[in-house]
Amino acid sequence: MCFPSLELLADVRYAFGLPFYPAYEGQFTLEEKSLSLKIMQYFSNFIRSGNPNYPHEFSRKAPGFASPWPDFVPRDGAESYKEFSVLLPNRQGLKKADCSFWSKYIQSLKASADEAEDGPSAGREEEDQPFGSGLTEDLLGLPEFGSKTYSK
Repeated sequence: MCFPSLELLADVRYAFGLPFYPAYEGQFTLEEKSLSLKIMQYFSNFIRSGNPNYPHEFSRKAPGFASPWPDFVPRDGAESYKEFSVLLPNRQGLKKADCSFWSKYIQSLKASADEAEDGPSAGREEEDQPFGSGLTEDLLGLPEFGSKTYSK
């Protein structure tokens, strides 16, 4: 016998109306059902018009529409996004510190690889140093993972 699983990402569950599927009756709260209707409305508006805030509702069942979905405009680190929780708040800079860490780390890896391709530089004994040993100096200014500067 096969049992349906709830092992789907939250946005997929709500975007495809899983809270209304009879097999899951009673497993979702009224707030989660309302969230599902709002997300389906955003998605259907976007599919229909290219704008998730398009004023036409896809269903008469949809509750009062949530706050407008912000435009994605990358400027000075103010990337806006919609958090999929009951109130659908607008937020900014999702995982910004994590992305900053990886961006700097990748840049230092590229610099190290370019340095290795160019061969030994004057005044430096490359043979005695393992590949990538310069990375530690490049990353000394970065905060440690798990510190308060990193988002979870």
